[in-house]
Amino acid sequence: MTDFLENRIYSDSYDLFDKCLYGGLGHGVIVFPTHIFKIIFTVIFPPIGALLNTIEHLLLNTFPYITWDVIITILNPVNLNKLIYSYILTSLFYIPGLIYTLSHHSIGSNNGKTPSGIKGSIICNPETGQCVDS
Repeated sequence: MTDFLENRIYSDSYDLFDKCLYGGLGHGVIVFPTHIFKIIFTVIFPPIGALLNTIEHLLLNTFPYITWDVIITILNPVNLNKLIYSYILTSLFYIPGLIYTLSHHSIGSNNGKTPSGIKGSIICNPETGQCVDS
C-alpha cells in the first residue's frame, strides 16, 4: 500500500480525496495568499480589516513600522469615514460591518494600480490575455 501511495505522490496524481482518505494534507508545499491575514483580521473584527486595507502599502518593514504618512492617511476624511462606517455597522449585529469591510478590500497588488517595479508581480494584457512576470 505504501508503494502505491508513494508512486501517486511522486507522480503528482495524489489529489485532495486521497489526502483526506489516506492522510498527507501537510505533505508538499502549502501556499497562502498574501492577503489571507487581512481577511482573517477582517473576520475577527471588521474595523481592523478596514484599517489594514487603508494603511497596508504605507507600513515599514522595520521598527517603528508606521510614519507620519500613515497617521495622515488614517486621518484623511475619506479613510476616516470608512473606519467609522465599518465600526458603526459592526456594532449593528456584526454582519453588516463584515459585508461593508469585505466589499471595500483591495486584494489586487498596489490597490489596482499598475504594479510596475514590484518584483514578483504578474502584469496581464487585457486584450491578448498574455501575462508576464515582472
